[in-house]
Parts: sequence; structure tokens; C-alpha cells
Amino acid sequence: MAHVRSLFFEGAASESESKAQEAKRLGRPSSLIWNITNRCNLLCEHCYMAADGHIKPDQLTDEQAYEMIDRVAEAGIPVVFLSGGEPMMRPNFWEILKRINAAGVRPTISTNCTYVTAESARRLADNGVRFIATSLYGPREYHDKLTRVPGTYDKVVGAIKNLRAVGVKVVIKTALTRETYPYIYDLIAQAKELDCSMIYICDLITSGRSAGEEAMRVTDEQWRELCDFVVEEMADPDNSFEYDIGAIPSTIPYIAQGLTARGLDITKGLERLKIFSACPVGQGHMTINSEGGVMPCQFAQDWTVGNIHEISFAEATARLYELDSAVPEGICAPEACVYSRICRGCRVKAWQRTGGGLGGGNAMAEDTSCILDARERGTSIHGCTYNY
Repeated sequence: MAHVRSLFFEGAASESESKAQEAKRLGRPSSLIWNITNRCNLLCEHCYMAADGHIKPDQLTDEQAYEMIDRVAEAGIPVVFLSGGEPMMRPNFWEILKRINAAGVRPTISTNCTYVTAESARRLADNGVRFIATSLYGPREYHDKLTRVPGTYDKVVGAIKNLRAVGVKVVIKTALTRETYPYIYDLIAQAKELDCSMIYICDLITSGRSAGEEAMRVTDEQWRELCDFVVEEMADPDNSFEYDIGAIPSTIPYIAQGLTARGLDITKGLERLKIFSACPVGQGHMTINSEGGVMPCQFAQDWTVGNIHEISFAEATARLYELDSAVPEGICAPEACVYSRICRGCRVKAWQRTGGGLGGGNAMAEDTSCILDARERGTSIHGCTYNY
């Protein structure tokens, strides 16, 4: 993930970015996504977890969850994203949220918003939630078709209004596919109209219910078109809207090239990329699944480096940082791309493509979804090349 405006200039996520950098400097996890449950009341066609109404048998008990909150605070983790599945389906969701906030850790919620009423929006705000991330994929008929639950669209829009009424900022999330691409610019406009702070646009991850659906990915040309649009938005001094791009790190050097071509000073972003590459794997980011498995990335539920029951946060962090010292291969290798260090390609896609989850998986294989062409891979920005 990469918050584009906050990366290169100042934006909605600048404070979180600063906290993450400080945490990494201290050798701590820079952020934590915690899937407190795998259950979900929706059945989205593209869900990389294939989440449904079932609870995994080894899900953390309530007491184990409370113990982990204490350990999160002791580890100095600045931000915890409560996710799922649908996190608000967990019976003790509110107690988990209350304890995280009381521990001095910033809570953020990723939710489908079907449980967010005016009352619960106020309760979220009272428990320290400043940001909510929720999904929209297009107009009402399409959104409800994709989630397979009628009425979802209206609940999401109503929840966004309830959250903004109590001062909670909202991030719209969407997966970019051949089906959703025709709606993306209208969705950006709608996010602004709803007074949202940011849109998170994620490339399709073909696992879970979208396994084998490579043909649903948008083309490089479509990603370039969208990135060109983002560059124009960034170049507008009166526009503060933030863009977060996920699972396709090559968009960041492409956007950097576009900003530079418009004469904008992107020194801040290039310096930050020396600390965190565009792919968060091995960069201090950590995900913990509902069973306690420590994952390098949210998008690979079967890729774990241990279980938080059995290892400390310090050991888990050290294992994740080992991935940062590994060198990508193929078109992502340092000799093939001057952005190898600051981009690194999507390590989850590489892992999945080479047999991840089936007993194989080479996380350092090349990312075949790179949108840069061979010429662009050899053209640095202000000498922006960093060695391993």
C-alpha cells in the first residue's frame, strides 16, 4: 500500500506515515492488521479470503485476544487495523476496541459498514476511531450484485454519512478489475461528494473466490491511465484528496516520473522510499490472522512466519525484516530495474504465482504485473537508485 499524497507531499495519512517510520527506526512493527475474525455476512465475488459465515476452529479465544492487546501495547505498535472478515461480527468486538484504545494504541477499522448505524458510529468515535475503511465497487445494482447481498450499497452510503456526522474520517476501498474499472472515476467523484478523505484502489489478488481469475485483471494501459489521473490530482494545489494504491507497487515509480515531469519536488517521497518500499512486505508491516498466524501481508492468508502464540512480537518482527534483505529476481532484480529497492514488486503475487499455499512459493520471484516498460525500468528519478 502507498498513500500517494502523504508519500510525496503532505496528506491525510501523513501522521500515520511518521509514526510508522519511527516504529521501524526502533525495530518495532510499523503497523498491524489484525483479522479478529474470518466471518463475514457478505459473499463478495473477488474476496481473497473467501470469507463466509463460518468461524475457524482455532480462532483466538476472547482471553487470548485480550492478552494479545496487552502485548501489542508493550511492543509499541502505533496503529492497529481491526479487520476480518467483518470485524463487527465478532461478539466481543466492542470490548476488543475499548481495550485497544485504553492501551494507547490507535484503532482503525476495516468494515463493510453494514453494522454501522448512527448509534454505533458515535460509539466508534467515542472509542478512539478516527478512520474507517469501507468498500464500494460501483453503482447500487453492481455493488449489490458483487457482494451478493441486496441492500448493501444503501447501508454503506448511509453508514458513511453517519460516520462523517460524528467526525470519523472514511476511506473508500475498491478492487480494480475489468468489471469495476468503468466505474472508477465516478467512484472517486462519489467519494469526494460523500466527504471521504481517501480512496484505496487495490489491484486484483487472485486467491480465495477470485482464484484463477487472472483474466479479470485490468491492463497495464488502464493502470497507467489511472495513474496519470492521480498525477493530475496531485499537481492541483487546491486538491487535498488522498489516493492509496495497493498490490501494484510499480505504480509508485510511474507516478513519481509523472510528478517530476510536471516540475514538482518529490524529494520527500524519495527519501521516505529509502525507509519503506512501495511493497510493505518485510518493511515492518505485520498481519495476524484470526488463528494467530503472523503474515507478511494481508493478501496471503496461508503465508505465515510463525504463530503469535508461540513467538514474541520482537521475534515475529525480526522474521519479517529478514524478507527485506532478500533480493527480488527477474524484472524486479537490481540489475534489471533501477527501482528494485524502492518498488520491489508485489511479493504476494510472486509468492502465489510460484506455488504459494501449495507447498511452494518463491516470494522473491519477479512480479509479472509491473506496469513499467523496459525503458522506464532503466530511467532513474533524480538518481533514485538504492542498493541492497
